[in-house]
Amino acid sequence: MGLSIASLTKSYPNTIGGRYLALNDINFEVGTGTFLTLLGPSGCGKSTLLNLIAGLDRPSGGAISINGRTVYDAARNLFVPPAERNIAMVFQSYAIWPHMTVRENVEFPLRYGANRVRDRAQLTAQAAEALEKVRLSEFADRPAPLLSGGQQQRVSLARALAQKPSILLLDEPLSNLDASLREEMQKEIRSIVSGEGMTAVYVTHDQKEALSMSDVVAVMREGKVEQIGTPQEIYFHPRNRFVAEFLGSSNLVEAKVEHVDSATGRILTDTILGKICIERKAGRPVSPGQDLTLVLKQEDLRIINGGSTNGAPINLLALPVTKKAFYGSRMEIMCMKDGLSISIYTNARDAVDADTITVSCAPDTIHYF
Repeated sequence: MGLSIASLTKSYPNTIGGRYLALNDINFEVGTGTFLTLLGPSGCGKSTLLNLIAGLDRPSGGAISINGRTVYDAARNLFVPPAERNIAMVFQSYAIWPHMTVRENVEFPLRYGANRVRDRAQLTAQAAEALEKVRLSEFADRPAPLLSGGQQQRVSLARALAQKPSILLLDEPLSNLDASLREEMQKEIRSIVSGEGMTAVYVTHDQKEALSMSDVVAVMREGKVEQIGTPQEIYFHPRNRFVAEFLGSSNLVEAKVEHVDSATGRILTDTILGKICIERKAGRPVSPGQDLTLVLKQEDLRIINGGSTNGAPINLLALPVTKKAFYGSRMEIMCMKDGLSISIYTNARDAVDADTITVSCAPDTIHYF
């Protein structure tokens, strides 16, 4: 496995003489070459977990293995120092040496790190190769502080790649960049890391960043992993309300099961919006009278003209429009019914002038928990 975390905990002393549990029983495994993102709000424990993997802080319990090698095990009192873990980190602050050139920054860990390169020709070649990967070869002799923010972040990435680490750790590396540069760097980092075939752990609180870059996403809250899975699994099949709300502005609708058709797998529910039909999900049995929370994705709600679609089974909901917001590529239509706010995404060129609209949502697109 690229990274294995078992029963990992971390606690700190609090102000009243007790202990504050920053990480509580973290367990997961990802394969070599996986791009894993730790996603969650500030204070959820994602940077703490990254520091424990790096060895910059010592866990209170559990075990950590990198590429099959145990680097921490509380039961055996084993703790491998950071310099011996063959890891590399890319920080939010870039952490480049301001008195060095771009090349000197990249060469620094090769000269003085635990796996220092003694041969001058090999050192020069490794640094040049890393700069080529991040497209900074022509800036090799420029003082590092004279580069743009995006270029400085690429220097930091090149320095990490030059060490040929077993695992690459990235702690919110793009949060200091503007929106367009951030999007460009997301693609660059993902492309470079994938090309290297190395395991990466990326920390962010940005949902779009996590979904677009990752093979696996671990959603964290208050020191626990709420759900771990592919971006598609996390987005379309959230395990609970927190994950559903954190991964975009899903419409969450409380419902009560009225009828379950065992032949078709269709479930009829009663909601504040009216009757909504959903499809039974594998491993999620329901029965009449049961309370559910339905997840209606904004992009799955379709505005209907005439209120029918050739007689096909469909959920039709009449919703009063309260506000519209233009985002360039799409329009958000906001509706309110009996105190419940509903958001709908539509093509930005579609004119929506009515005070009340009829929308549909296919039963198989509705998730529930």
